[in-house]
Amino acid sequence: MPNTSVRAAAEGMPNINRRRLLNLTGAGLALAATAMATKPSVAAPTSQVAELEAAFHAEWATLRSLEPALNAAELRYMAVRSKRPVMGEMTAEELETLRKTAVADLAKMPPSRASVEHAEALRAYNKADAAARRKTGFGKLDKAYAKATHRTSDAASALLRCPAATLHDLAAKVRVHRVWEYDGQDFNFIMDDIARVAGKRGVV
Repeated sequence: MPNTSVRAAAEGMPNINRRRLLNLTGAGLALAATAMATKPSVAAPTSQVAELEAAFHAEWATLRSLEPALNAAELRYMAVRSKRPVMGEMTAEELETLRKTAVADLAKMPPSRASVEHAEALRAYNKADAAARRKTGFGKLDKAYAKATHRTSDAASALLRCPAATLHDLAAKVRVHRVWEYDGQDFNFIMDDIARVAGKRGVV
């Protein structure tokens, strides 16, 4: 997704309906921040918010930089990987034995031939799959990408949970949202931010 810049909103803030804010998407938050502004300002986000936003974008850039190599490795892996084995059906004799076995004795039943064969096939598959991941480089890159994803998520969460003190702090969170897409309970932090910034101007 592109990192679309959001113009920092100015500082004046008229009344705004909180119930409507609760239903806003990230794009709506950007519009709300702009709607609350009545005069221009050249102020920047507070230093802590600016640092957290920069940290997020650094992690995001690292994450994206891994994607070309990861995608190429995944294609190599998909081309050579084996098909995962599927367990076969029980024999008629096994089904009849199962039907006649009391529930209390089910745990004592020996495994079916199909389950034994499937377990053996699965062990062979896992060994071959690990080798394919290693030889194609997909396994190593996949792990690196997962770690980078966690770091990027942590950076986004750190910014989200940092209390916004100005409209410019809110705009920084909107910029990150347009890349990372906050959702669910994340917006409770945004609502608290809006109430905090509005309260400083006597709006709420």
